[in-house]
Amino acid sequence: MAFRNKEVEKCCVGALALFFFYRYHILNEEWPPFDDRLHWYTTKLLSLEKDPFKSLSLQSHINVCKKTFEEAGCVVLRGKSTHIGRKEGCKLADMIDVPDAQLRRLGRWDQTRMTVHYTTKLPRQAARMIAGHGRDIGELATCFGFKFS
Repeated sequence: MAFRNKEVEKCCVGALALFFFYRYHILNEEWPPFDDRLHWYTTKLLSLEKDPFKSLSLQSHINVCKKTFEEAGCVVLRGKSTHIGRKEGCKLADMIDVPDAQLRRLGRWDQTRMTVHYTTKLPRQAARMIAGHGRDIGELATCFGFKFS
């Protein structure tokens, strides 16, 4: 699930859009053909510079994360650089009072039969709150100009 954050500086959807703009319009990487699922589905989001179908190695991913955190002046415990968002996202959600049940669903830590088999698995309230849109259902819709009667 993804929707824009109320604060543009924190919006991962906008960041991904800027990344695609940079990748396909600034670096002039060729767009994968949309008429061929094989090429589109096998194109890697974080790929090698010269080959969009080959993933970064785990070590390359770790190195990029470490370098980014170092340049930002962040202290990250050894071995935690690639999953820091999961931990810190949970802490952030807890600090803004996202209900525990929503936290469990958001992190996919809730493996009850109901959650696994019968719900949409989308913790909408948690996602709204983390994106800065508030706890209530209508707050996100109002943001986009929709009104519920």
